[in-house]
Amino acid sequence: MSESSSIYGLARRFAPILHFHPEEGSFCCFPSDAEETYATFQKDWYEFVEDRSPKELLPNTPCYYEFWEEAGLTQIRYWFWYRYNDFPGAPLNIGKHVGDWENVEVRLYGSSETEDAIWILSNHYEARLAGISRTLQGFIREDPILTGTQIHVWSALGTHANYPSPKSKPRCYVRFFCDKIADGGAVWNTQEYLKLLDETNFSAFEGRWGDKKAPRGPANEYNNRWRNAPNHDPI
Repeated sequence: MSESSSIYGLARRFAPILHFHPEEGSFCCFPSDAEETYATFQKDWYEFVEDRSPKELLPNTPCYYEFWEEAGLTQIRYWFWYRYNDFPGAPLNIGKHVGDWENVEVRLYGSSETEDAIWILSNHYEARLAGISRTLQGFIREDPILTGTQIHVWSALGTHANYPSPKSKPRCYVRFFCDKIADGGAVWNTQEYLKLLDETNFSAFEGRWGDKKAPRGPANEYNNRWRNAPNHDPI
């Protein structure tokens, strides 16, 4: 099978391009190497404490991916690891915790053309959806901003929730504390730094990445295949 028709070829073609808030480096942190974190702390996660690094986007930061294939549907999910999560301005330490797994998923229905694609972006405990013409039940479709087949994604300051546009309506808590998304920050094209999730040192780890408030990783059932959206036919 040629690379262009392989899953790796598709993963490269549809790899997202992330845009970070201009203040991300001074406020919190950029993505980092999850294998390094796992190797250091997997024997005692309580040693993993607040770590707001790295303060700049490192050029060799890995983007992990997993995939599923069946008749009429291919899913590729891209994972990003952050060492800390913080909701700027929120009271009572809301949104503060070690570890932060975020993801962008592309679902290809019947072909590898963008017209048949739906993108589902992790956003706190929910997700945002982008598609050229298709959507899924229960979602409000937003237009994707594309470079070829690569979707542009805006990462909110500190929380790293994903949005398909800097003009997307942000998620808010009690109406006053809202995600901050903006242009002008670092840009990460994940295409050159892809690594298959099954080939990582944490591929089978189902626990939390830190203390009891820390997130569950990609291998946990909580993040199963249909975590972002149920298995509905597109409309």
